[in-house]
Amino acid sequence: MTKALYAIALAILSVTLLLLWVTPPAQADEEPAEPPAPAGAIRMAARDAFACPGMHAEWLDKKTVQCLKQKPE
Repeated sequence: MTKALYAIALAILSVTLLLLWVTPPAQADEEPAEPPAPAGAIRMAARDAFACPGMHAEWLDKKTVQCLKQKPE
């Protein structure tokens, strides 16, 4: 009797795992909302955050930056 219960449990587990393996995840069909940022934009954002922590960096030329307070949203 116990061997039969083990066999049934194994069969149910096997079918469940097979169904999980065959079905695709729900997120697979979604496209990203925005294109990935280029490497230059990421580098500039890191530079701005370093130059003006907690503020907006306005670059006047290649070496001069002006830090502006951000308006609260």
